[in-house]
Amino acid sequence: MKKSTFSTAARRGVTLAAVSAATLALSATAANAAAPTATSASTWDALAQCESGGNWSTNTGNGFSGGLQFTPQTWAAYGGAGSPQNASRAQQIAVAEKVQASQGWGAWPACSAKLGLNGGGGAPAPQILPQSAPVQAAPVQAPVQTAPVAQAPVAAAPVQARHAAAIAVSGETYTVQDGDTLSKIADKLGIQGGWQHLADANADTISNPNLVLVGQVLQLPA
Repeated sequence: MKKSTFSTAARRGVTLAAVSAATLALSATAANAAAPTATSASTWDALAQCESGGNWSTNTGNGFSGGLQFTPQTWAAYGGAGSPQNASRAQQIAVAEKVQASQGWGAWPACSAKLGLNGGGGAPAPQILPQSAPVQAAPVQAPVQTAPVAQAPVAAAPVQARHAAAIAVSGETYTVQDGDTLSKIADKLGIQGGWQHLADANADTISNPNLVLVGQVLQLPA
């Protein structure tokens, strides 16, 4: 009788141990399944706020469009359909995830630095033009597998250089409208010296001549 009682208790102990082990295994699996695998949506929202004022359907007319300011070449090369400004926020983020995985946060150099984003990249990239690349950069000479794509110039942007000369302002202003670029504004208003003088007259507010925002107020040169 005592022997039988001991065997039953031992079997119960083994059963409880097995159940506990299974519970721990399920908890570990659930924890692993819950781990994030991509950049959080709030990070993309912050980047879009910096790049385009949070307007996911913007088109500046300078060769960049959408909330994260894609070039047509980058958008198509990483699986985007149609045009960025006509795509949903989720579709733009999906393409941006692929760009970030290939080029790193350096694909958005100014805003990623401002937001403290770094790292990423390393995945094989198609031969395309970069995101927000400096307009004065030299073309890529090395094979795509070894040379970072972010060194190529943005051919689509009409503004090619930034002048640093001090320009006197007239006191008159102009409010940027949808579809405006510095070149279009300078031509429309007949500004002597073209977009360069307009950019220099607003050097304190325009850090990138390729990007002006709807509603932005520009000082007109004298």
